[in-house]
Amino acid sequence: MRFLLFDRITHLEPGKRIEGVKCVSMTEEFLRGHFDRAPCMPGSQVIEAMVQLTAWAAIAKHDYKLSCVLSMLDDVKVPADIRPGTTIHITGELMGTNPKGSFAKATATVDGEVVASIGRVLYAHVPMPDPDTLRERLSYFGYTP
Repeated sequence: MRFLLFDRITHLEPGKRIEGVKCVSMTEEFLRGHFDRAPCMPGSQVIEAMVQLTAWAAIAKHDYKLSCVLSMLDDVKVPADIRPGTTIHITGELMGTNPKGSFAKATATVDGEVVASIGRVLYAHVPMPDPDTLRERLSYFGYTP
């Protein structure tokens, strides 16, 4: 993964729900050259942050023995204007999961207003030979399993 697009996990119920935040900073690599006079976070990056965060609910449910690969998005609403200095609160809800795949939905809010949403995201699962690697990675985001 080239970019990790959320900053912190604030709540995790494995197999059910996950919450986290993304604090948009002027130093973000994706802002370089993206509207120099009025920089804004590309909507695709907000959606990617939602997809990345929500995947951890499935990974934790399966005891870190698999990783998630994005397969499909449906009913996506992309934000219009997210500026540096904004804190995005992301919530993902796992709707179903099994060893082969998961499906979920997610929302992103700013100051209590929904700015982006994914009605359905499908993940394929890939086995991980070393679950401890994923557990350690999760701790980078302020969450200890």
